Amino acid sequence: MNVFRNVLRAAALAMGVTATMMAHAAYPERAVSVVVGFPPGGTNDIVARVISAELEQRLGQAFVVENRPGAASMLSANHVQRADPDGYTLLVIASGGLVVNPAIYAPERVTYDSEKDFRPIALLAEFPFVLVTGPNLKDIKTLAEFVEHAKQSEVPLTHGSASSTMQLMAELFAKESGISYTNVPYKGSGPTATDLMGGQTDFAFLDTAAIVPLVESGRLQALGVTTIERSAALPDVPTIDEAGIEGYNAPIWTALMAPAGTPDEVVETLNGALEEILADQKVIDRFASLGMSTGAADPQLLANMISEELQRWKQVAQEAGIRIE
Repeated sequence: MNVFRNVLRAAALAMGVTATMMAHAAYPERAVSVVVGFPPGGTNDIVARVISAELEQRLGQAFVVENRPGAASMLSANHVQRADPDGYTLLVIASGGLVVNPAIYAPERVTYDSEKDFRPIALLAEFPFVLVTGPNLKDIKTLAEFVEHAKQSEVPLTHGSASSTMQLMAELFAKESGISYTNVPYKGSGPTATDLMGGQTDFAFLDTAAIVPLVESGRLQALGVTTIERSAALPDVPTIDEAGIEGYNAPIWTALMAPAGTPDEVVETLNGALEEILADQKVIDRFASLGMSTGAADPQLLANMISEELQRWKQVAQEAGIRIE
């Protein structure tokens, strides 16, 4: 009898394992929610919608973008952190939400751990910010002239900052160039650019999608991009590194994350599709039109980036005395 029971138990276990494997292999069996911490229409929202549409075509189920803006992406991150780790709730999040928030906010404000509470899936896109000036500095034509002017100015230049990420970009630049400035916070790239064009501030670090038309029309002047390579959207604008601040490299990126504990099979399915998507020329061209380059479906690469940039921006914030309680 005991032998018979053991056989039945073994058979049941085997059936359970087989059923689990089949369930994972069938992923996705229903609609997937793709949560974005920004309102519709912004860069990260566009990335999420492009990627979701492509995943839907390849995997045969709906990938539905769900906008949950607020608290510098912390609302969306908290929502996904608490979701079931089954692959049916994913997070599209900018690097600021993963590596800047923990650097500048008090621990009790950031209720998630970027390394422990999420499972990296893929780096979706990278793009530079651009150091731009307005009419207050209309005679400044190069980054070297900008730095020299800032050092000689009796009153620190004013920097319009639409996010904490942009402020940290400016802090890193100030540290490595030896200038000082006064930060002026704004609630978005639009108001930041408007006041810069109106002469209320002197310079700003803004995303390419927000400023390319303004640079092309001559209303703003681009002096340098924050990545180590030039932007396809602004090919004539030098990198900050090649313009004289050697080693300056501060890309912005967007990642796809899942709750910690999401099964390997789910991640592998998503990675397989994303490898094709990120190599698809129409996706490459769509991202390029926004001043972005496609990333890589490499979870370990993304995990390493999160770890390294967490330490980097924590150091920058600490040295600058930036802390939000």
